[in-house]
Amino acid sequence: MKIRSLLSSISLVAIAAFVAAPTQATMVAGWDFSQYLGDGALIVDGANLTNTLSANYSNLDPTFGAGAESAPFGTLHFDGSFGSSNIVPTGVGNEAFLPTAGSLLSNIDAPGSIPFDSLTVLTDEGQIFANLQGMTALGIASVVFRADLNSQPLNGSDWTLSFGGKTFEGGSAVGIEFSIDGVSYAPFGSVNLDTNDKPFSVNLGSNLSHEAFVRLTFDPANGQPILDNLAIGATLSAIPEPGTALLLLSGLTGLLVFGRRRG
Repeated sequence: MKIRSLLSSISLVAIAAFVAAPTQATMVAGWDFSQYLGDGALIVDGANLTNTLSANYSNLDPTFGAGAESAPFGTLHFDGSFGSSNIVPTGVGNEAFLPTAGSLLSNIDAPGSIPFDSLTVLTDEGQIFANLQGMTALGIASVVFRADLNSQPLNGSDWTLSFGGKTFEGGSAVGIEFSIDGVSYAPFGSVNLDTNDKPFSVNLGSNLSHEAFVRLTFDPANGQPILDNLAIGATLSAIPEPGTALLLLSGLTGLLVFGRRRG
């Protein structure tokens, strides 16, 4: 009975080792859209037009939680990838999704090491431009924000979305969808923007995944929307190293064999 009791206890310990203990929620990827050259210009390097944008904030960034080292943890797509609209940059400033001058104050303190619009930190970290900007939709557009944990031995669960939003005038609804594979999206309703600068927060479910894809759909028919200070967060848990898992299984197997012989 003692051997069986011991085996039962060790089994529980082994199982617990495979199920990593979650930590508190953290911001995986965030954007303050300050990287752009200026109002209406889809340029971040001073020369080339682009329809993707790397995250410039992340709690996983080892230095300050902002800057170039945040880029691996998130990308904004409006290039046709992952179900986004393919908005071809023209340089004319009439694209359906563009940076706009001025920053919103809502959600500026989204969960992170430092607040959004920490422009001095960003430039010190190598960001070429650091302007107070948000994003606006001039036409119907779907954009996808991708949070990416593939470079880390981590999973995310209980994903969340937060951002600041308003309109230039009138009202505008922003549709929200969520996916863990960038293919199949589940609807999470919509939020209604008006001329007041307000924060919005949406819980996106308990899915466990390496990646999260948030698709926002804009329609400026009744009011031109402005989006700023967007953060994707999750509760993170460590993935056991394969060697550790194999060692635990081997030890457990040996104890089970020993128990059978004693029985």
